[in-house]
Amino acid sequence: MDTPKPPSGCRRRQGGRPQPVLLPRSQAGSPRADEMAETGLVDEVSADTYLEVLEALTEHPTRHSFSSAYQDAAQMVAGRFAALGYATRNEPVAVGARQTLNIVADKPGAAPEDERRLVYVVAHLDSINEAGGVNAAAPGADDNASGAAGVLEIARVLAAVVTQHDLRLVMFGGEEQGLHGSRVHVAALAEADRSRITMVVNMDMIGRLNTPAPSVLLEGAPVSQHVIDALAQAAHDTSDLEVFVSLEPFASDHVSFIDADLPAVLTIEGQDQLNTDEHTPRDTLAGLDLSVAISILRMNTAAVAAMLGSAA
Repeated sequence: MDTPKPPSGCRRRQGGRPQPVLLPRSQAGSPRADEMAETGLVDEVSADTYLEVLEALTEHPTRHSFSSAYQDAAQMVAGRFAALGYATRNEPVAVGARQTLNIVADKPGAAPEDERRLVYVVAHLDSINEAGGVNAAAPGADDNASGAAGVLEIARVLAAVVTQHDLRLVMFGGEEQGLHGSRVHVAALAEADRSRITMVVNMDMIGRLNTPAPSVLLEGAPVSQHVIDALAQAAHDTSDLEVFVSLEPFASDHVSFIDADLPAVLTIEGQDQLNTDEHTPRDTLAGLDLSVAISILRMNTAAVAAMLGSAA
């Protein structure tokens, strides 16, 4: 029987929580995001390669954290990171008496080691069917193959880009059981790394159109306001997304970083609580709108690339 999922693992918005605020579209562009767009980096985000990874992830009958299928998916992800040239490792995650794992991939920057900041791009890899057990059908196309494939797409786009600062990409396990993978990862961070973290971008459910116009929610906390600002500007520079902002973080892996006073932001489709297919067998590729996901990926790529800085 599955371990009951605590409230921290459910994206259903509870009554009384403040509603996100819609940001007006900025009249002034961000020179750094514009520069990235002009050099073609943002335009390297590809719907074709993104879809190919989505299809590969959802071919697994489930990605439940404690299933053999999750292990298969995790090793597939690790292989893809390694093929792109990232230094890749498994990170064990204990959930009670059970085990799952995170996949961590690193790419160093070119600046002197004592000057390099650390930028994270993360998503949870696991899926769940709340009505079934470990092996119940859980394609998890939106929750969260959409975000996991997004991490791999950003990894692909940035693989050959020489930057000043370090990039770390993480796929977390155990999210659906209560953010276990991200909590283990954050708890194990060396102080030298913790002090260098300047941006954590989390992608969770980025592929559904729940609103009349394509939109994104940027969810963080006061510690991550500069990351929210960078993402909002990048959205306005590179997409037609409506941008909503909330400083009430809950129920995804950005919370583990924020609880440690680290600047993390969740990027998620607008009005995600209207998606009633999450955690069911109905969460399939047929329900996704790739244009929403690609717009969010363009935003994230621009903001992450700007924070990493050009080595030129």
